[in-house]
Amino acid sequence: MMPLSNINIKSPESALETLKLFRIIFKSATRHFHEIEKIAGIGGASLWAMAEIAENDNLTVTGLAKAMSVHQSTASNLIEKLETGGNVIRTRSVEDRRLVNLSLTDLGREVMAKAPPPYRGILPDALMRLSPESLLELNRHLTELVSNMELKHDSSAFEPLGGA
Repeated sequence: MMPLSNINIKSPESALETLKLFRIIFKSATRHFHEIEKIAGIGGASLWAMAEIAENDNLTVTGLAKAMSVHQSTASNLIEKLETGGNVIRTRSVEDRRLVNLSLTDLGREVMAKAPPPYRGILPDALMRLSPESLLELNRHLTELVSNMELKHDSSAFEPLGGA
């Protein structure tokens, strides 16, 4: 790859060099998801959900959806699959019977112990480690990029990248 200092900003090569970076990002994320499935037997989104549950006592489906930035229905579907697989249990809150709290089972903890970190995925992990200034600038540039796309699927903003 060409060093950024050697790129003519107005050339097509500049766009192609940036495209290469997107390829590296998405291919790396995809390979990490495949590694998770191969080693732990679950998808990347499921592992992320389990990590959130492990780190947050009394987490609800609504809280999980917020923590993963997905639709509540997506979080519910993830939990349904994890519960069916014996990795997660739902328990009614003693204080407020309307709330259902999520927790990992022993099997869920075993699956997490086998899985390669970072549990949230390499892309969310890298984004969370950026400085606030860098993240703001990246967000601004990606927003501009998306606005320049003729075909875009805005609804995919709340869908996980990794398989369930």
